[in-house]
Amino acid sequence: MFETILLLAFCLLVGLIALAVCVYLAVSGLLFTLDGLLLVLICLTIGGIFVLNVAWSVYTGELKKVLEHLRKKPDQSEPTSSPSVESAS
Repeated sequence: MFETILLLAFCLLVGLIALAVCVYLAVSGLLFTLDGLLLVLICLTIGGIFVLNVAWSVYTGELKKVLEHLRKKPDQSEPTSSPSVESAS
């Protein structure tokens, strides 16, 4: 379960970094150069792939299951698998 959360957090981080690079290129004025256009195209493609992984996880309910599993605390009142043996006197 922890791997899934870590994977989705990494995918979201890569997607946000790719979007930040696109915003930086637009703000700095390098967007309408040939290098800027190609870099924006590459960043949007890579960012889209990683963000779609997170979106697919939300769509299929995988993220919800993982978060519910992490929120669920083990019940202390559950019976043990082997009953305790009382000594006869």
